[in-house]
Amino acid sequence: EGKRVLLTCFNRPLAERLKARVGTGGVVDTFHGFCVAFLKGVGQAPDFTDPDLWRRIPELVAAERSPEEGLFDALVVDEGQDFEAEWLEVLRLFLKDDADVLWLEDPDQNLRGNPPLALPGFVGYRCPTNYRSPESIARFERNTLPFVFDPGNALPGLGVGVHRYAEPDEQPKIVARVVQDLVRQGFRHDDLVVLTCRGAQKSLFSEREQVGGLRLRRYTGAYDAEGNQVLTPGQLTFESVYRFKGQEAPAVILVDVDPAADRLEREERLLYCGMTRATVRLDLL
Repeated sequence: EGKRVLLTCFNRPLAERLKARVGTGGVVDTFHGFCVAFLKGVGQAPDFTDPDLWRRIPELVAAERSPEEGLFDALVVDEGQDFEAEWLEVLRLFLKDDADVLWLEDPDQNLRGNPPLALPGFVGYRCPTNYRSPESIARFERNTLPFVFDPGNALPGLGVGVHRYAEPDEQPKIVARVVQDLVRQGFRHDDLVVLTCRGAQKSLFSEREQVGGLRLRRYTGAYDAEGNQVLTPGQLTFESVYRFKGQEAPAVILVDVDPAADRLEREERLLYCGMTRATVRLDLL
């Protein structure tokens, strides 16, 4: 409608994917990335070596004078379950008084443990339909986890493979075999994503340079001088479920899965989020 729109989410990989799809139709960034850009614009250079920087970002932005020009006509928040209450208040500083706000969230994928946000004045709409998971994967998800949803994808998919290991360090060899099988079926390396149920720096894959002769493309944990996350060059993407939230891939290989029957609610949400990234084939270790 010709409006100036801000689309924001929590994690950087999702923001980059959204930015590529939206193009020049609006401003797309993570909440923290948007705040950093604003601070730089008013002459405040954030210190990315400060381990407390990201926690203090809302406070630093709120301390600056609100912009009088360039306010947004509308705000879209994706993966809103990741947001904290004060973040919305910060974003409101950049909105016109009559701005529209579209807030998208899935409580079943709340991995950060944030309490639900009170959104007074919002009109709520709930859609418990899973359009991403094909029939074979959706059936596995419903039989394995306690989440209730309506399957909305009539495609059959290529099912789910479950691969067991006795020791964690057996996983790379299993992943190599799975990747070989998927490539033989016609998947490209770019179609495959290895996701860990641990943090990106806590999996045994975090220290590996390659699996089955393929170099892993993974986050190093470092930032460059511009605040961009530094990734290793590689053919096979390795990410954590946390960082891959909101995205999808034709084939997902979920590693470091704890098979314990008495899973905590948070671990169940983590598995649900990881499983629902796959659009054709899902493998679990």
